[in-house]
Amino acid sequence: MGALPDARDYGDAGSDTLGNVSRSVPLRLPNLRRLGLGNILPLRGIPPVADPRALCGRLAPLSAGKDTTVGHWEHMGLVTARPFPTYPEGFPDDIIRAFTEGIGREALGNKPASGTEIIAELGEEHLHTGKPIVYTSADSVFQIAAHVDVVPLEQLYAWCRIARDLLTGKHAVARVIARPFEGQVGAFARTKDRRDFSLAPPAPTYLDTLAEAGVPVVALGKISEVFAGRGVSAQLKVGSNVDNLALVRDLVAGRVSGTEFDHGLLMTNLVEFDMVWGHRNDVEGFAAGLETVDAALPSIVDALRPDDGLILTADHGVDPTTPSTDHSREYVPLLLLPRPVGSPHAVYEGAFSDTGAMVTEFLTGQEPALAGDVIARLRPSRGWRRYTPVLAPAQAAPERTPVEDPTPCRVGKEEAEAAARWLQAELGPPPDAAVVLGSGLAPHLPGRETALVPYGEVPHWLQGQVTGHPHELSVASWAGCRTALLKGRVHEYEGYDLSEAQLQVRTMAAWGVRKLVLACASGAVDVRLAAGDVVLATEILDFQHCGEGQPPARLHVCGAALAEAAGLPRSLHASVPGPQYETPAELAVLAGLGATTVSMSPAAELRAARDEKLAVVVLAVVANVGDTCHEEVLSGTARARSALTDAVEGVLQAWQASTSLY
Repeated sequence: MGALPDARDYGDAGSDTLGNVSRSVPLRLPNLRRLGLGNILPLRGIPPVADPRALCGRLAPLSAGKDTTVGHWEHMGLVTARPFPTYPEGFPDDIIRAFTEGIGREALGNKPASGTEIIAELGEEHLHTGKPIVYTSADSVFQIAAHVDVVPLEQLYAWCRIARDLLTGKHAVARVIARPFEGQVGAFARTKDRRDFSLAPPAPTYLDTLAEAGVPVVALGKISEVFAGRGVSAQLKVGSNVDNLALVRDLVAGRVSGTEFDHGLLMTNLVEFDMVWGHRNDVEGFAAGLETVDAALPSIVDALRPDDGLILTADHGVDPTTPSTDHSREYVPLLLLPRPVGSPHAVYEGAFSDTGAMVTEFLTGQEPALAGDVIARLRPSRGWRRYTPVLAPAQAAPERTPVEDPTPCRVGKEEAEAAARWLQAELGPPPDAAVVLGSGLAPHLPGRETALVPYGEVPHWLQGQVTGHPHELSVASWAGCRTALLKGRVHEYEGYDLSEAQLQVRTMAAWGVRKLVLACASGAVDVRLAAGDVVLATEILDFQHCGEGQPPARLHVCGAALAEAAGLPRSLHASVPGPQYETPAELAVLAGLGATTVSMSPAAELRAARDEKLAVVVLAVVANVGDTCHEEVLSGTARARSALTDAVEGVLQAWQASTSLY
């Protein structure tokens, strides 16, 4: 769920597996949404919920690398300080020579490659010569592919054990992988008899701790192989994700004969996200796989007993929307069910090993001795970030053709003009001005509003889900101006892209509106401000659209003359991505940059207004000072409506009095 700060060092800048998938393919994940998946980071079509059933968060690795083995080990308390070796030029001659001497025949390949592609390239030669195909990838792997009619499975596995014994010291790769395949030339296909021969963990893991305490560990699929069998009491083979999920459900419900799972840890890995869709950049397959998991969750959750726990997480990223076909260096999601009593409705930010620490204490009652914090203790050493809650159900994401541009534009001039034509037909000529109103800021203008229109009726307009945004358009007489009131906005943190966040502004311009006021509920960075104050932002620090590792752009809005004419104090306003509210540490950083107010808007709208050459003003309505929650924001903006009304009237009157203030 988003690139780690050091992702650029791994070639993974911009990776965001779930986020990018959601922005490429419409996702329908109602069960994961109820658990709180959309509360962690912006996901298109999966907005946050006000009361997530699970404790939701994201975890960062302390280990180096982005390998399956590294990720699994760290979840079980073993941090890998140095990355495993990789071989972008293939394996050195002495390793290949020792391997071929050990198996008694030469090898083909010895280069990084896609598994399906190298089988297609060298499979026919392999059939004729019997030489195994050796290849690697960006991960720390030594892979051996062989046709099942040429090399029996047990012989292939024996060759892998020979390679595993050779690959030690500086060449201790994380995994040796058997890759059997079948079929005819031109139609080769890998079988489900893959086997991983992993490096044994060099130090204890929480699986060892559980074994010492007599706690059963049931491992499905490749889990046992990743830990070289250590700490595993029972291993069950699985095939597809569907089979895996069904087996988890049946084990939890006690319906699997011959394998008792009444107490202990059940651990599995849904490998198709990685092996079938991620490494092949199959975005549609990845999305369908997520929906399969979502559909299976209710039966698994229903099978849980009152004292059972469920953790959903990942071991690395594998973004199928990027040119790379390899793993990606990312945060991973955390969904913990049931949510611990007393945990805040917030986003937990911790480390991979927190999962193993919690499991160990939960199952043994012992103090965890390896890496990680126990999540349920809610220790202050881990971060908690508040989010902006919503109550309404998410509207279905519209079907759209994926765009090749890495920053896709879902709507543009054509949609803005179509919406403007509709407004012209329904509401008449364009108003003199438009005012966009943020959380809780819709004013009451008795007798002056006409033609109330829900956003959903305007062609192409979207209705967000954040509370305090009615998502209605009306026209009013305000300070002698015919004014369009846009009550609410959509946010990029809800999963909308930049073009969708800008569509309302571009529609106003296409309609013929030339003056725009952007009003946003804001937090006070400058503690001298108070809830209810309204300030005019003359510059915006745009943290929402700056490149990774780049400073925020400073967007000029309007000068001191307009602020003075309108009788308003000036502000340097910070526009941040959200959906979390700022921590005290973040507020201190913003204060150091000179910001006096902060909100999750209006940088996108301001950029659109500048593109459309509109006269634009940004009004920051102070809803709170310091740390806050959404309920406090709404109560603060309710108190500020009178001041906002006066401020907008002051701006409109100043504009009418002098065109030089535009």
